[in-house]
Amino acid sequence: MAGSNLSGTVQGGLFMLNMRAVNIQYQIGSRDILDIKELRIHEGERIGLVGRNGEGKSLLLQYLLGKLDIEPKVEWHTSYGWLQQMNEDEWKTSTMSGGEKTLARLEQVLEMGHRLLFLDEPTNNLDWEHIEDLEKNLSHHEGAYVVVSHDRKLLNRCCNKIWELEQGKITEYHGDYDFYEAQKELERKQKYEKHEQYLKEKNRIEERIRQKQSQSKGMRKPPKRMGNSEWQLGKNKAAAHQKKVERVSKTLEHRLDRLEKADKPMEWDQVKMEFNQLHSSSKKVVGTVGETEVKAGSRFLFTSPGLSLKNGSKTAFIGGNGTGKSTFIQHLLRTTDWLSPGVKVGYFHQTLEDLPLEKKVYDYASEGSSLSETTIRIILARLRFFADDMNKTIAQLSGGERVKLSLAKLMASGATFLVLDEPTNHLDLEAIQALERLICDFPGTILFVTHDRTFIERTADQLWMIDDSRLKTFDGTWKQWEEYKENPPVADEEVYDQMALETRLTELISRLSMPGPNDDVDELESEYQRTLSQLKKLKKN
Repeated sequence: MAGSNLSGTVQGGLFMLNMRAVNIQYQIGSRDILDIKELRIHEGERIGLVGRNGEGKSLLLQYLLGKLDIEPKVEWHTSYGWLQQMNEDEWKTSTMSGGEKTLARLEQVLEMGHRLLFLDEPTNNLDWEHIEDLEKNLSHHEGAYVVVSHDRKLLNRCCNKIWELEQGKITEYHGDYDFYEAQKELERKQKYEKHEQYLKEKNRIEERIRQKQSQSKGMRKPPKRMGNSEWQLGKNKAAAHQKKVERVSKTLEHRLDRLEKADKPMEWDQVKMEFNQLHSSSKKVVGTVGETEVKAGSRFLFTSPGLSLKNGSKTAFIGGNGTGKSTFIQHLLRTTDWLSPGVKVGYFHQTLEDLPLEKKVYDYASEGSSLSETTIRIILARLRFFADDMNKTIAQLSGGERVKLSLAKLMASGATFLVLDEPTNHLDLEAIQALERLICDFPGTILFVTHDRTFIERTADQLWMIDDSRLKTFDGTWKQWEEYKENPPVADEEVYDQMALETRLTELISRLSMPGPNDDVDELESEYQRTLSQLKKLKKN
């Protein structure tokens, strides 16, 4: 296009302009969804588009691509490809699984060879292996792309710029997702500092006003050592001085009115919850499962060794699509005889069709809960349900909000063992991070299935991993597991001693959890403490 600027500077280099859009405006009813002066995409830019659910991320892509009922003001300087999210009808009519369908559509878009790509939630329903394949494809892409994703690992590995969409505006952050998070934290701290400065100045002005008002009142009374006749002589002088003091007081009041207010940013995640009414088991484990061969009908899936779930642990259950995670979860939920006595189970799954649409948010979350109203409201607030939301009906909530409400109800249910099947699906990044902190604060035991790698890194302290048709366990975090893989222990006599002690410890935990009629519990407890002490000494050496 003649006269148009076809280049731009990105990270110190000169790159061709792929797209320029101006005056991006879109309304739904009276609400402004998009109000952006200009957007540019240059060759080589890898842009992650983030924002809360409902902010209009998918809508922005549709606007740029001319898929809405309005003519966009967009200049294109290259060809583009678009991977859009599947709608419900497509899911229902497809004979392929969600992961298979996503992979097929991704492959189709990538094979077209477009220089500019728009990818809307490309990791939906993909397991780790296929997400990593996608990351490799994106790293080899020679053009530019905009990717909408809740996968923070992908945003870190594949993006050099973040677009944050909030209240219709785009804010650009020139870096990966970690850089974006660090900048958001810096902004939050600056808001706190500004609020503190505001309070300090406000208190200073208010104190001076009080002093001047007190000084003014004192001028109306004669001093104790001065007679009335003397007071009358100085009356005019005192009145003039009083008016001057009152003028200063009025000036201070005007200054107070003009003082720019800086609200304190409310961080609900910092508000601790009291789970005093949550009667967690006093046992060291919530349950033990014997060695199992897991099948779906007659089809073999994997073998599982003897398992135990530590009380208070947060266990991530990891495996590729179709490996049998959900099948094993259903087996555990059906055969609850493996659980210790008194354990109350709560289960979250993605099927939300049965929610009572007429119920209000607080009423639904608190129904049947023994927790205090304050605790329930804090749980809701930490999942971003505030005072104005309490009287909304479930029918008024978005899909992501219904997921959050279901999780809030589960947290408030009094269950001591939570089983969460893909809890982060349909949640935006803010909600995922809020759920991470909520899970870490929850005093009970949690077993969860997810493909969100960052979520696992930030919450799990135990790992169950299906690999090569076998379930493997690891007592530690994902970071510790990666370190263990990089530096595996040497198979020497000391290691064998450690393995023997760990095996014996597992046996003792199992017997203490469900002692037999001939077991001496005191003796078992003493042996448990001795074995644990030996193991600790061995690990220190």
